[in-house]
Amino acid sequence: MESRSSSREIVYTGCCRGGKIILPQRRAFSKPLQQLVRFNGDSRSNKFMRLIREYNSLFAFTSLGVDVDKSINTNGGLYVFHINGVVHHRIGSLVPPPGKRPEYAQLYIHDTANEIQNHLNIFSSEGEGVPDPHIVSNLIAMLNENNPLVQKFRMAQDRLLSPDAPNIAIKLCGTVDAHGDRYCAPSSSELAALLIGGSSPEISSFDIVVETQASHLKPVSPIHPTLMALQYPLLFPYGEPGFHTSIKFAETNGRVGDRDEVSMYEYYGADLHYRLGQPNPALCCSRLSQPYQVNAFSCVEANKLNFYNFNQDLLRCETYQGISDAIGHGASTGRDVGVKKTLPASHIGGKRYMQQNYHDCLAICCAYGPPHKFTTFTCNPKWPEIAEAIRCESGQKPSDRSDMVVRVFHMKLEEYLSDIKEGRVFSPVRAVAHTNEFQKRGLPHSHILVWQSDTGRGQTAEDIDKYISAELLDPKVDPLGFSLVQEFMIHGPCGHANPSAQCMKDGKCSKRYPKKFRSDTTFDQDGYPLYT
Repeated sequence: MESRSSSREIVYTGCCRGGKIILPQRRAFSKPLQQLVRFNGDSRSNKFMRLIREYNSLFAFTSLGVDVDKSINTNGGLYVFHINGVVHHRIGSLVPPPGKRPEYAQLYIHDTANEIQNHLNIFSSEGEGVPDPHIVSNLIAMLNENNPLVQKFRMAQDRLLSPDAPNIAIKLCGTVDAHGDRYCAPSSSELAALLIGGSSPEISSFDIVVETQASHLKPVSPIHPTLMALQYPLLFPYGEPGFHTSIKFAETNGRVGDRDEVSMYEYYGADLHYRLGQPNPALCCSRLSQPYQVNAFSCVEANKLNFYNFNQDLLRCETYQGISDAIGHGASTGRDVGVKKTLPASHIGGKRYMQQNYHDCLAICCAYGPPHKFTTFTCNPKWPEIAEAIRCESGQKPSDRSDMVVRVFHMKLEEYLSDIKEGRVFSPVRAVAHTNEFQKRGLPHSHILVWQSDTGRGQTAEDIDKYISAELLDPKVDPLGFSLVQEFMIHGPCGHANPSAQCMKDGKCSKRYPKKFRSDTTFDQDGYPLYT
């Protein structure tokens, strides 16, 4: 969001570029799925929501190749979907190789008489970890009726069952036509075509041809229109197309810079933005919405890296052209010989980005000396603004709506930084630097350094006591302060009282609790304060 200084008019840019991005409105879930995703306290619905990722994997056409960090959800608390490495999406053949069990898209073709059991065979555990066969049957019927991608695979299955079965393949179109309408997305039926008898129509480099049998998996590009519909059929039960390169800005609002196409980052920013009264399945499916959002971000990052890879000349990157050039640049090993791919300083998280911000902080230290204050700003999921933002979707928790949590945190952080810079928190300041991080449980927090303008001496214990108190307030004198400290600033229990606490490492509290009682604030040998 930004404000135009002339008229003080608020313009929303993070969701729709000030009205330049207009996407088709999502359709509401059909009745079977709509009843399951409701947070109405029904035990059947609650179990479905706990296993919604497993249910989605039953119907996914593509595999999600990524290292999922499961250790983060071992000690209770909020559910977090955390991945490492590069994300790959792959699709196999229509029919599994002889002796192999059918997987992913093959389940729509192979042995459909026992389709429900074939889906359930993916899971070997017993008890609550196994999906309900009745729910699986209802979801199969729903997808057969509403999803054009499923219908194409069913058509291929019917052809393969015929006595004189021809050579069958399915083409997943990687490019779409805009039909002259800048706002209209292509229909789902235009994203897949059935190829019969070895016919070879025009196939672009972005198209994916799923053959009857193949010895290798085929990758699905992050810019393929059917990527998300193939990976998350429960979020896209109607097979709606996702991002593609033919999405244009609205004509009435002109261009953005020198382009008229919506970028992938802008598309997902608009797609994942909540709008009152408009259904958005990508935001209401709890444990399935998180993988979709993480997957969307990984696609955006992969798209950026591809752009940097193919546009090194535009970035004015230096390259090693041979052994002599490498030696001239000081390289002593052969690993530096060849062409280097360089990320610009504008790429968040890249090496040059980190170095540039690090050098900026060092320059501030050279000008004003070491920082005088270090403060943290932590997100509280119980903030009334967050509760009000998710109130429109009954039953949702802050852990289900990370978009609202981060948005409220960002606005409050900007207010806090404004108070610091204007001298309302501490005395007048010269400079402020901060970095944002995410805790293991997904909540954001910020570390802030402050350089004050009127500090000509070192910090004393009296200065520390003005801002920090490590004691419980009297509940009779200050009941509100006592309740706040008790709820947000008490560590534990851990140690012998709770050996399985998240802070426990090698049988000890990693935060060094319990602390020793002190009558006065002092400093340790490294200059860190030891609070009263």
